Amino acid sequence: MKLNLLNFLVLIIISSLVVCCENNDDSVEENNACIEYETGYVTSVNAPDTGTINETINIEVNFGVYNGCGTFGKFIESEEGYVRTIELEAKYLGCVCSQNAPILTTNYEFTPTDVGEYELRFKSRPSPSPSEFITVHITIN
Repeated sequence: MKLNLLNFLVLIIISSLVVCCENNDDSVEENNACIEYETGYVTSVNAPDTGTINETINIEVNFGVYNGCGTFGKFIESEEGYVRTIELEAKYLGCVCSQNAPILTTNYEFTPTDVGEYELRFKSRPSPSPSEFITVHITIN
């Protein structure tokens, strides 16, 4: 009798652990639904005027987001000779966000591979604005 009761208690404990530790796929999908990516528009850039070939130059980039869930996502770059066009992608993580629209700061790392004058164009407004970029010129020695 004691053995059957002990087996029964062990079975209940193991069953409870399995049920408690089950992965709920619905909650994982629900969390992924609250992630969005949108273009973040640069408000200002702080960069040096000169740099050295093959050395990383850290450039401070300030950008706006639409609400309190906004953070930096990534930079999207295109290159044509000595001209780099840089677009910032903001990441919005969360389903319930505060309504403040802060200006955030991130770091853009630029490593020039040739000597010359580079033009870095940071997207600052949606098209078709004639002044949709903040442009920085950096002379590399």
